[in-house]
Amino acid sequence: MTEPTNESFIEKTEVLYNPDEIVRRTVEQCNNLKSTMDSCTDLNGPSMLVIPNHPVTNACINMKNRGVKIRFITEITKDNIKYCRQLMKIAEIRHLDDVKGNFGVGDKRVYQAGATANKSAPPPELIVSTVKAIVDQQQYFFDMLWYKAIPAEQRIKQIEEGIEPSKTEIIQDTKESISRANNIIKSAKEQVLMIWATSKTFVIGMNAGVGKLYSDAIRNGAIVKLLIPYGDNVETLVKDLKMVVPEIDIKIADKSLETKITILIVDRREVMTWELRDDEIQNPYEAGGLATYSNNKSIASSYATIFETFWRQTELYEQSQNFIKMQNDFVNIAAHELRTPIQPILGLSGLLTRSNLPKEKEREMLDIIARNAKRLLRLTEDILDITRIESKSLELKKEQFSLNEMLRNAISDYQNQLSKEHKDTNLNLEYIEPKNDILVEADKGRINQIVSNLLSNAVKFTDQGKVSVMAIRNNHKAIVSIKDTGYGIDPEILPRLFTKFTTKSTTGTGLGLYISKNIIESHGGRIWAENNTDAKGATFHFSIPSYGR
Repeated sequence: MTEPTNESFIEKTEVLYNPDEIVRRTVEQCNNLKSTMDSCTDLNGPSMLVIPNHPVTNACINMKNRGVKIRFITEITKDNIKYCRQLMKIAEIRHLDDVKGNFGVGDKRVYQAGATANKSAPPPELIVSTVKAIVDQQQYFFDMLWYKAIPAEQRIKQIEEGIEPSKTEIIQDTKESISRANNIIKSAKEQVLMIWATSKTFVIGMNAGVGKLYSDAIRNGAIVKLLIPYGDNVETLVKDLKMVVPEIDIKIADKSLETKITILIVDRREVMTWELRDDEIQNPYEAGGLATYSNNKSIASSYATIFETFWRQTELYEQSQNFIKMQNDFVNIAAHELRTPIQPILGLSGLLTRSNLPKEKEREMLDIIARNAKRLLRLTEDILDITRIESKSLELKKEQFSLNEMLRNAISDYQNQLSKEHKDTNLNLEYIEPKNDILVEADKGRINQIVSNLLSNAVKFTDQGKVSVMAIRNNHKAIVSIKDTGYGIDPEILPRLFTKFTTKSTTGTGLGLYISKNIIESHGGRIWAENNTDAKGATFHFSIPSYGR
């Protein structure tokens, strides 16, 4: 692209059709250039400028040697990469996707353009113009494209490493944007993250079949996480979806998360957003509006970070709600449990102070008072234990002792208590003592507390039959098992059996097993439970470290 000589410079525009004339004029104008040549061509353009010993190639090399700054925009592909590498020796090249047409500006004075470019051949026609307004306009277009394009080195590296070029698009056609979203979900290999704008948009998506896309993504090995703002019927819809796709991870967020944008992130490499037009419209193509797509990893990772922040906030919100519920449950349970033993203590104490009762009746009343006082003491101790566990201040006073002896005494004490409180019971307590003594180093009082708690639970849920206690030593561990022939453990609470306030009983706080679990784990052991295989009762086990033979 050249500036004409002063003698021949006239503002004019002409069209050349003869191939030889096109080559001659191009070479002539290249030879006259003094400072810059800016050229933009389609993917065939580079091959024309690197033909060995071709006049145009030689003219470009001469320009480079004269110090003319050559800038070149083209679409770099696997097919033309070798020509682009050669062209990089004489020009600064940048890549732009889908370049159509060919034009150039020389010294900001001459404009040339061809509608098409042939591989290793001149264009079939060439427009040449020196009209200043046209030249200025085309120089502006070139500069705008130049700053939008990426360096050739970056694009070549992408091709060699098999990386798709980064791009960001605005998609106005809703059908096209939804189709694009479906395709990238189908392509997911690692992760699908989605924030629905509102609960109603989630309903629209479910009706449009997005649930099957999630199922297919999970089947292909991807993790699928959804964040849905709270709304009418959303819990039912989520439950229905999880029944069909149980592996999907869904959180119902606070309604304040509602926005006008739905966001989809796939594998931290692609991201789409949709503008919400009207979520009262059930047709997804009419409910949605403008969409954007980007495969820029930095953008996709940033959106993934935003998703994870919202996800953690929702988790914290759920935890706070659970904590509030647990606090309320504790207050209600504690109030009920405190009232139960206090009432007979106060009532019977009053009778004893105001009446002359037979000694036998007084003794019976005193036994009831003592029993309820002990119950009150146990509740107080449970509350204190919970406080120590939650504040991580639970202390163990370890000593060496015989587990056999401790179990024997604990069972004997409980048998005596059972005889006094339930004289007509048909329940038998049985201790299957091991042949060899089992020695442990533990907090004797705490282990006794756990055994008493497990015995109490076994008796509570067993009307008749027996409760068996046995201990074995295996691989430096002492394992204690308490088996009953009662109702067994309700399958509904079995997964959360050792959490706070878990109980199916009308009495009790549901704290005992939680406390037992923490005490055992503080000893470096574990506790677990199972329903018996004969469908009669349940067995609780706990293990703690042991030593000796």
